[in-house]
Amino acid sequence: MKKTDRKNKTNLVVTWPTNVFSIEELNNANPEFVNITLRVRLKKAIDNGQVGEVGYLHNGKGRPRVVLACTPINDQHIIEAKNRGCIIKDGLNVNVIKIDNKVVETTPVVVENVSTDKVTA
Repeated sequence: MKKTDRKNKTNLVVTWPTNVFSIEELNNANPEFVNITLRVRLKKAIDNGQVGEVGYLHNGKGRPRVVLACTPINDQHIIEAKNRGCIIKDGLNVNVIKIDNKVVETTPVVVENVSTDKVTA
C-alpha cells in the first residue's frame, strides 16, 4: 500500500468520558483510534490541564491502573473513584475546615467562700 493510499486519521476527535475513567475504558470508548495515538493525545490533554489524575487502582499483579477524569475534578469524581476501590492521589483527599472569625464573649465567674482548710500537704 502506498503512502498516498492510506486514509488520514489525524483529524479524529477524542470523546472524553464525563465520569472517571482508565486508559482501557478510553480505548473502548474510542475504537477508531490506534492505542498509541490515543495515549499520545491523553498525554497532551494531561499536560494542557484538560484531564487530571484522580488516583490509582490496584488489580493484583502488574502495574496499578491510573484513574483519570476531565478537569475540574470535583467531589463527585472523588466519591466515584473511592466506590471503585481507587487509592486517591495526594492533594485530592483533603478535608476542608471552615474557620469563622467570630468573637465569643465570656463573662468571668467570681467564686466566693472557698476555704483551703481540708487541703493537706
